Amino acid sequence: MIGFYHPTETLQISGAFSPSFHEMELGVENGLELDVSIKITQDLNFIYGNILTDKKHRKIAVNFMEKSAFDGVSDLSKVSGFAAVEGQKSFEFPIGESDVLRPLRIQFVDGVFLAKCAYYFENPDNPNSFAGSFDTRKTDSELSTICPQEFWNLNTSGRIQLVLNWNSRSNMEFYTEAIEHITVAGWSKARKIWENLGNSKLEGDLDQGSVMSHIFNANDYEIFTFGFIQDPDKDKPGNFAISPNGDGINDGFSLQIIEQSPNNELKIFNRIGQLVYEKTNYKDEFQGVGNRNMLFRNKPLPEGVYFYLLELKDINRSYQGYFYLSID
Repeated sequence: MIGFYHPTETLQISGAFSPSFHEMELGVENGLELDVSIKITQDLNFIYGNILTDKKHRKIAVNFMEKSAFDGVSDLSKVSGFAAVEGQKSFEFPIGESDVLRPLRIQFVDGVFLAKCAYYFENPDNPNSFAGSFDTRKTDSELSTICPQEFWNLNTSGRIQLVLNWNSRSNMEFYTEAIEHITVAGWSKARKIWENLGNSKLEGDLDQGSVMSHIFNANDYEIFTFGFIQDPDKDKPGNFAISPNGDGINDGFSLQIIEQSPNNELKIFNRIGQLVYEKTNYKDEFQGVGNRNMLFRNKPLPEGVYFYLLELKDINRSYQGYFYLSID
């Protein structure tokens, strides 16, 4: 057993080689700084104080080996910087920043069982202590928003599953009204956008909770945070009245929900089932003029009831309804 204790000062581990500790105990009020990596082969007992690594030097970390474990971790005693794990199929990184514990749990499905992780309470768009930027405006079609104030950097490979935890500092209520819309988002190295990695399990409430991703290939990502899923029924279309008379009121068939799925298809039928209008990637163009076959192409449609089918391919949703076309 080796212990590091001090009630007021910061202690430091430095040297030419990385030390290995079978059992270690931490009680350093102002933290234990690492200038070299350390290995824990059995147990690390957090009493108080943080283990500090410089996030700009990602090679320095607290390395938990195959049979190692830890206890006593809290907001005031954790790894503030990089922690790594080797040889464990499931592991929760005891990481955070300042006086907040923000662990990340990893479950390996296959791969090398080797990973390194740190938490950043910084905007992914322009982080201060991480090289690179990860534009929170660039998302796949399933995501409406990306958390702009925190992220995790996880370096590993193979197929994995992640659990991210939030607390009151994450301000979840600002981004969503329902926990079901919280998901794990990862920055795609290839596409340079945030992608939805799923929410296979959710626990807690908007003030404190956790979300588990689906299984995914870790080779494609290294930056993770919370994403917020589009509510597919938020702008659910219903039944309408259209009067294309140029007065600026209900002149066309406007569907807000298509913003969630630019990849869409709209079909409009008359009362006897004839297809009078069809548009792929519809953008609110319809104003009472048909575009199908010789009977309706480029001709104003007669007044009456019409039925529509809307397929939103990006979010795998379909809607149907009717509208009344009024000719004033």
